[in-house]
Amino acid sequence: MSDTLEAATGNQSMTLVSHAIMARRGGIPPGGRVLDFGCGLGRHVREFRAAGYDAVGLDQPVPELTKGWPDLPEGGENLYFSDETGNFPFDSSYFDFCFSTSVFEHVMHYDKPIAEIARVLKPDAWTLHVFPARWRPIEPHIFTPFGGRFQHPALISLWARLGIRNSWQKGLGAKETATRNIDYSRTGINYPTQQEIVRAFSRHFRYVTFVEREFVAATRDVSRVSGLVAPAISWPAIGRLYRGFHTRVVLARK
Repeated sequence: MSDTLEAATGNQSMTLVSHAIMARRGGIPPGGRVLDFGCGLGRHVREFRAAGYDAVGLDQPVPELTKGWPDLPEGGENLYFSDETGNFPFDSSYFDFCFSTSVFEHVMHYDKPIAEIARVLKPDAWTLHVFPARWRPIEPHIFTPFGGRFQHPALISLWARLGIRNSWQKGLGAKETATRNIDYSRTGINYPTQQEIVRAFSRHFRYVTFVEREFVAATRDVSRVSGLVAPAISWPAIGRLYRGFHTRVVLARK
């Protein structure tokens, strides 16, 4: 890995993860067009571009990104917004590969973005998506126990009263924290069942599978959890537990 790529990725390279998972599926075409769905400030876009790909990012036109993109070194170049109805600003059959990381837990309605991802991918192209599991013991945004499954206001309020805060809630009182988390649980996070995920992708992709075993193998040297479960991830029960309680990794082919 080049010095430029190391600087862009730190210790979590989506380029290397994607390469590892795609290796036995023909790989990603060298220099191919890559779409980062839900790119945020474009960290992984810069990573793929440093690796020689024609990569761009897409996200929603929310204020946090609208303010942040002009401050990036490249001024938001290669980063795009979807429109108010969720349409992507790209031609059909344009990209060779699409990926996302920690995005689909925020997608409230799956059909439109999945349909758009399928539309902009070339025939036979792949899309890879990594996101938290529904039964993760601590939901990673509102920090509520099993908050991906149980979102009752009383439970969220209790956890806030116990003093649990995420990184942007430091200093907030229990009532305000609870109010924000209750609202976010309704408008900002969504954890469908495995069957619902498969059905949603299958409406637009001819092949859908889960590849947590390959993801764990690719990240075992940079993830403490992956390092712990890697020796046993090939056991069917361990794979199901990882998918249910930690991370889901969906791979689909157009």
